Amino acid sequence: MARKPSGKKSGSTPSADPMARILTAAMQEIAAVGWAHLSMEAVAKRAKMKLGEVLIHVPTTAHLLARFADHIDKVALSSVENVDASQSVKDRLFDLLMRRFDALQAHRAGVVALMNAVMREPGEGAMLLARLSRSMSATLSAAGISPHGLKGMAQIMGLKAVYLSALRAWKNDESADMAKTMAALDKGLGVAEQAANVSLGGLMKRRGKSEKKET
Repeated sequence: MARKPSGKKSGSTPSADPMARILTAAMQEIAAVGWAHLSMEAVAKRAKMKLGEVLIHVPTTAHLLARFADHIDKVALSSVENVDASQSVKDRLFDLLMRRFDALQAHRAGVVALMNAVMREPGEGAMLLARLSRSMSATLSAAGISPHGLKGMAQIMGLKAVYLSALRAWKNDESADMAKTMAALDKGLGVAEQAANVSLGGLMKRRGKSEKKET
């Protein structure tokens, strides 16, 4: 289980970037009042920005969810220059997904409050799950796996399941080093890797039988 340093954590210092200020303020507001009572006016006040300026970037709370998902993708993927061939696929995925948890950890109280609320909001939950497929597809590509066709769909769904399982562990993991989260993620990726190898082995076995019949 290898992990590279992720560098400076998102949200650790004030930012001049308007979107970063808005997202930080929004997560703080969600932690304080909950998702159901969130208003863009309150976010603007907390961010010390004009309401109109905030609305230009984030018109509604629904847009806020999408922008936050974009932010997590950016933190996890923006530093990837190329596929690190010195690492196994499992280690590459582990590193990329832990970068996502680093980004979430910077806004932990707000994200946990949001997760609790989304469980009771099927529409917003469905939207986030659909958006997560895009994130997992990009993660696979960054790890050197191109998810195409039916096999690609299965890979995306598999990685999504691994990530969501680790996300549940992260929600209950209050340790500074996220040890339980890393353990859950490592276990999930290991199971997925084993399943992929078994599936590949079965495919090769079937091909071998087919070739013998032809001869």
